[in-house]
Amino acid sequence: MPEAPPILQAAFLSSRLVRTFQAVVFVGIWMATGWIFHLDPNSYLVVGVPLVVAFQLLVRKKPLVTLWIRNADRFRLNGIGVTVGIGLAILPAVQIVQTVRLASRLSHTPEILWCVCCIVVAFGAGFAFSQFTTRTWKDLGFCMATAGVIGSGMMLLGALARRLIMRKAIVFSGAAAMSGIQSLLLYVPVSFVLEEVAFRGAIDSHVYQPGEKGQWWAAIFVSGLWGLWHLPIVPASGISQWITLVLALPCIHIATGIFLSFGWRRSGNLAVSGTTHAFIDAVRNMLL
Repeated sequence: MPEAPPILQAAFLSSRLVRTFQAVVFVGIWMATGWIFHLDPNSYLVVGVPLVVAFQLLVRKKPLVTLWIRNADRFRLNGIGVTVGIGLAILPAVQIVQTVRLASRLSHTPEILWCVCCIVVAFGAGFAFSQFTTRTWKDLGFCMATAGVIGSGMMLLGALARRLIMRKAIVFSGAAAMSGIQSLLLYVPVSFVLEEVAFRGAIDSHVYQPGEKGQWWAAIFVSGLWGLWHLPIVPASGISQWITLVLALPCIHIATGIFLSFGWRRSGNLAVSGTTHAFIDAVRNMLL
């Protein structure tokens, strides 16, 4: 009897190490694909769709719907879900039509695929929002007050630094505000199939499981991995720039990623972290 707990603890540690290693390999394959094929940002995101599906079904052995609602047993839409889904699908549909009209359609294929992903999962977002309760709204408020404020603050500081270097004042125009709103409406649904679904819905759920210890360390690890994941699509030249990116990207993403992970864990609803992430990116597009 006295020897049983150490055996169980060793098994627990082994299981967590295996899950952590699997997450690293998954992100490593994704990054290697980006470097080998010299993918642009949209292509890099889109190629992650089959990778996330394979990771969820073959490695985690969980239904795809649990990427959006952690404890969901099946996908089902009510009136609210359908309405939200249709509303979120309109803007990417309009963008597809506008892009298809361009003469160089082939060069815009990644952008078209990005919008197609957005349309397909708009109803996944509708499903998630239809599951909101009073507690979920509180969790969204927590996520916005932490990750949202921190991320938006960093974007504002970046805009200030950029303007100082370029000797230009920050101008808040109606066009910039519309760009921010448009980005928010696009990024909320797309988070259910690109980036947020990978790092919170899949990886964070795999590395940290309810009831385990070390939740902060798990969130730091997942967020640091998220930061490094950006390396294949960030322009850099020279060893010094690469070293700076390797050090800076994890730090920047840990600052917000920890609270995105907590928002996902507290709510079990990807709309919480996805909406917050979309808001931060919308602020970035509005300011930068």
